[in-house]
Amino acid sequence: MGPTTQQPDRHQLAQRARLAPRLAGAVLLAVTGAIHLDLYLTGYRHIPTIGPLFLLQIIAAFVLAIAVAVVRGPLAAAAGAGFAISTLGGYLLTVWVGLFGFQEVATTAGIVAGVVEVAAFGVLAYAALASLRAGASSALPGGAALAQALPGGAAVTVAALSAVALVVLGVSVGTANGGATGSGGGAAAAGSGAIVKVVIKNFMFTPDNPDVRAGERIEVINEDSVAHSLTAGPAAADNNLFTTGLVGANQTKIIAAPKKSGMYPFYCTVHHFMTGMIIVGK
Repeated sequence: MGPTTQQPDRHQLAQRARLAPRLAGAVLLAVTGAIHLDLYLTGYRHIPTIGPLFLLQIIAAFVLAIAVAVVRGPLAAAAGAGFAISTLGGYLLTVWVGLFGFQEVATTAGIVAGVVEVAAFGVLAYAALASLRAGASSALPGGAALAQALPGGAAVTVAALSAVALVVLGVSVGTANGGATGSGGGAAAAGSGAIVKVVIKNFMFTPDNPDVRAGERIEVINEDSVAHSLTAGPAAADNNLFTTGLVGANQTKIIAAPKKSGMYPFYCTVHHFMTGMIIVGK
């Protein structure tokens, strides 16, 4: 009776050991989906191209979370791991060079999502390998030998890749937009007279063509959940005329309008599709 009852116990323990990383990975995918859903609802849905991509990403995250939790075998876990690392790659690209006219600024939500994606990749890659090992051991000719070869080196490789991804994430967010510094304080000292308000909300300037007098102060209020700027340009000849630098969420900066009358285009250095025109009267 002893050997008969011992064998099912071992089998159940092995199943539980494979189930735990799958469930953990499913939870991590759902968390990253929830973070992106919050970002989508609080402003990212207004970004051309990026908004619809965010929505697809959210749907994929929740679908994969369910699939990983309920589907046995390595494919669902491997798909979840691939999704997590590719989502991280997309985030890093928006930080480094920008995508579709959108360049990401390092935010707490973005950093947390990146860390969760690294964790999801590591856990799900391990789950896929563990499932592959179990399947190879029972179903493939010579599977026992393959099963013995998979866990050690493969687990170390997954851990190493996760560590590298975490380091790259840390370096990227640490150096993101490092050169974009605010100059609102100095510009405010040069301004005079009444203050004209420009509100940034839903990735738009309101008004986007403010009428001001020469040297008048312009108060820029950011009501979005991400950082923006109001900067002269994007033509290189206009770059040094005025800039708020980065204006964080729920922050305000004041700049001075140009001292000569004319029309001065401006844009957001983070989200290039956000543009406007300052009209300076005499």
